[in-house]
Amino acid sequence: MARRYRVSSPEKLGNFTPQDAPLYADVLQCMRCGFCLPTCPTYVLTGRERSSPRGRVALARAVADEKLEFTAAVKEEAFFCLDCRACTTACPSGVRAGEVMEICRSQAHAFYPLGKVGKGFREFILQKMLPSPALLETSMLPTRLYQRLGIQWLVRHLKVLKLGPDWMAKAEGMLPNLEKPLRLQLPERIPAKGEQRGRVGFFLGCVMTLMYPGVSRNTVKVLAHQGFEVFTPRQTKCCGAPHLSEGDRETARQLALFNLDLFLEQDVDWIVTDCAGCGAALKEYEELLEGAAEHEKLARFRAKIRDISEFLIEVGLRTEGLREVKTSVTYHEPCHLCHAQGVSAQPRQLLRQIPGVELRELKEASWCCGSAATWGLKYSRESQQVLDRKLANVRDTGADLLVTANPGCQLQLAWGMREAGSSQEVVHLMDLLGRATPD
Repeated sequence: MARRYRVSSPEKLGNFTPQDAPLYADVLQCMRCGFCLPTCPTYVLTGRERSSPRGRVALARAVADEKLEFTAAVKEEAFFCLDCRACTTACPSGVRAGEVMEICRSQAHAFYPLGKVGKGFREFILQKMLPSPALLETSMLPTRLYQRLGIQWLVRHLKVLKLGPDWMAKAEGMLPNLEKPLRLQLPERIPAKGEQRGRVGFFLGCVMTLMYPGVSRNTVKVLAHQGFEVFTPRQTKCCGAPHLSEGDRETARQLALFNLDLFLEQDVDWIVTDCAGCGAALKEYEELLEGAAEHEKLARFRAKIRDISEFLIEVGLRTEGLREVKTSVTYHEPCHLCHAQGVSAQPRQLLRQIPGVELRELKEASWCCGSAATWGLKYSRESQQVLDRKLANVRDTGADLLVTANPGCQLQLAWGMREAGSSQEVVHLMDLLGRATPD
């Protein structure tokens, strides 16, 4: 079913503002059957009806029906929702409660604008820093120096951040060892090895180039080894996922329009990403940009987008020449891969094709890890509770490695493992496949 997001809607608005209001049909679909309840981490934590998917949709419908103003409670639930989309997978009527709440975040900023300082900081991050790859890279230089000069060791050894708010110590603790950003190191064009099977445009995500450059380097190596010429445009901008998460849909549209034109100008057969959050955002450009770009362009772009696991299974993985990686693994499904994109079986199929890898299924593999963009910092106590449930299931597998496919999940899970004193390593799927792929 096509999703429709409009700058303004002639449909019933009720007490919503006309800019990016939820479509009334989307809140009317809920039958209140309750299938969503056991899938929702916030409902399981609180037992509170308004913090369930059907409760949140009921709030949005009450605003649309003019039975309720856009109150502080509606705002709170819009941001307390993890937007993990598990409820969408469970819903027999196709209600997209997470996306309704995502749109309500934009509404929340209209009804409850931030103060001057907060507004200025938010605009700098979302409208200045994130849209600029160069500024993003420059902003990470002090953090790299912080690690290289030994300041990080001192801060952690003395536990000085324990004196501040919980989110601050967690944010610092989640930092991986930072390398130089990949964007300017990676050649824009990498030729295929062996018989060429096609040309791929690689969408290099912001978090991937800054925090996990080795993962994306492996992604490109794997694609080339599999017979694909890889083109990685250096002008690529943020996919817009952080903006959608924080309720800045207008900046998300501007970024989407730029990336749409940039990649359609290239003669590529597919557009591939190794970041589940980026993939979900890119696949939603068609709905986000409805009325702002030609439908033919949007449909053509959408048809090319693939997650890397989805792509490799679709075209067929060449296993000849792969090295053995003798290890046992379990797999955590990123929410924006399994629920938002419907990509669930493919990562497991890839893992089973890597020589030497033993896959052990994880109980509640698709249960959220509690990261959810900035949710894990804003609601650090609740995030820890969601994470504890996940880590208990991981420990039960006894696997050597925990594999995932999204940087936010990897940051959260690796931090949780370290805090719990676990020896299990967290790796991206492409790091594992990269180990098996010859240089």
